[in-house]
Amino acid sequence: MVTTPEPRRARKRAHVVALTGVHGVAGSALVRRLEADDRVRRLVLIDRRAPDRPLRDTAFHHVDLTATLADVALAEILAREKVDTVVHAALHDVPQWNREASHELEVLGTRALFRAIADNVRRAGTVAGVVVLGTTLSYGALADNPQYLDEDAPLRGGSGYPFVADRVAVETEVAALRLRTGLPVAMLRLAPTLGDDRTLLARVLAPLFVPALIGTDPLLQVLDVADLVEAVRQALHGRVDGAYNVAAAGVLPWSTMIKLSGRIRAAMLEPALRLTLQGLWVVGAGVVPGAHASYLRETCVGDTTRIGERLEFRARYEIGDVIARHRGLARGRLRFAA
Repeated sequence: MVTTPEPRRARKRAHVVALTGVHGVAGSALVRRLEADDRVRRLVLIDRRAPDRPLRDTAFHHVDLTATLADVALAEILAREKVDTVVHAALHDVPQWNREASHELEVLGTRALFRAIADNVRRAGTVAGVVVLGTTLSYGALADNPQYLDEDAPLRGGSGYPFVADRVAVETEVAALRLRTGLPVAMLRLAPTLGDDRTLLARVLAPLFVPALIGTDPLLQVLDVADLVEAVRQALHGRVDGAYNVAAAGVLPWSTMIKLSGRIRAAMLEPALRLTLQGLWVVGAGVVPGAHASYLRETCVGDTTRIGERLEFRARYEIGDVIARHRGLARGRLRFAA
């Protein structure tokens, strides 16, 4: 008697995943990984520009999230492609000099996407889960922070720092989407990421002399791009709801992180550092504005207990391994494949 394999049954359980923002650090890594994921039957990419690499069983749709009637176009795509899970990664990796354009993409673009998802739910469509990428920077770097911030801590970042303020605003949109639709929405608050030279932390650590503050040495945590991708995969397959901090195991003082990265700590008094960072930012030669100095002064570290308990997620790379891998990246001037 010949037995017949059951690929059809497995395919019925596989996801049709829509991914926004395919050119950023997270988006480009997710395209590679999700295309190879047996549990993803079809990948639907949404961006202003098509990926540079060939696509396999993957659809691309040209949509500018900030355009008029973007929500209508997005709703049509979700319905036509029968998308069941949306991963929203169309967010900037680093602060942008054009604050208005950045706000339009991150906040208004998110709102347009969420209107399309809500329309799909209202019409009894196929969308059943959403994953949104956020940041632990949203908690804010304040003197009264506990050593570890759990997901119920207030989001106090963004005061005078538009890059973080927009991420906090995205979280507000997430809460509204959850209330409006009842969908499970996983909000992944990612620790500063290494493993790609385009990330914020990678760019801060890139020069030989790295900024620091005299008289303080905050603890930091990090996340490898490969673990970021795995966290997203587990969240979309597990279809979980709520906020989750995502980070590698362990924390290190900023001075130690600089040393392990093969760089030199350039410490200044806070007023001087803020002026230096802001001056470089204004003339287009800096990576971060002066407001980022707060994150070089106070500890802002997320408690990762929840994602470990509910998703059984454990980052593959501990903090020392993440830095070592990134240092190898810097030497080779290559990006890791997640």
